[in-house]
Amino acid sequence: MKNLIMQHFDGELRKLDKLSMANIQEYAEMVGAEYQLMRGKPFRKHLTSPCQKVHMINQEFDEYDQVLMLDIDMFAPKDMKTNIFNEKGVGLYNTVQKRLHQRLSHSHPFISSINIPYWGGAIYKMDKNLRKTLRSCLGENEQWMENYIQKDPTNNKLYRYEDEGIFHTLAFYAGLKIKHPNLDNKWCQCSFLPNPEKAGFIHIRTKITPSGPEREKIENYNELVSKGII
Repeated sequence: MKNLIMQHFDGELRKLDKLSMANIQEYAEMVGAEYQLMRGKPFRKHLTSPCQKVHMINQEFDEYDQVLMLDIDMFAPKDMKTNIFNEKGVGLYNTVQKRLHQRLSHSHPFISSINIPYWGGAIYKMDKNLRKTLRSCLGENEQWMENYIQKDPTNNKLYRYEDEGIFHTLAFYAGLKIKHPNLDNKWCQCSFLPNPEKAGFIHIRTKITPSGPEREKIENYNELVSKGII
């Protein structure tokens, strides 16, 4: 098995980005996977940065059995030794994803369905067959992708779907059905939740507790480091 862990960033890397890269590279080495940072806009130049994660299904990665895409604010805890490539599931499907999935299927019924998989954008783990299947639905008229991007960067709207919407619609066109288990929630555990030391990957957030208040992500990262968790 030849596996790849990827992260993406478009712009100048910040301190937390570099720390995440180093942490995930160390994890990749532990599980015998290769690591690659994807830069810029390799998928579609006119789409937003999050949409570029869809490039993970490109044919240039067909040499890999599985490709894992992680957000660049994810960290593996010190004591986490489980190989995610041995785990079942493609992505996260928690409370937020369920709500977005329902909303999307109602608002865009011709490119979405509640019966088609929907995966959260912070983590995707796809085998070669799934990547090829989704990729086969790209091309020709891709105007539908415009539904999923933030057109006005000065008026930021939460939950514009972006990569999540694109992957969902590709799954819709491919006729995929919801039949496989989703990744365990521990593989994308928000940093403000209890027992982060038991997470698979910790997703650093601005919240300090589930209900707030908030602070810079680097501060929450530093607290986890001071506790010996990362």
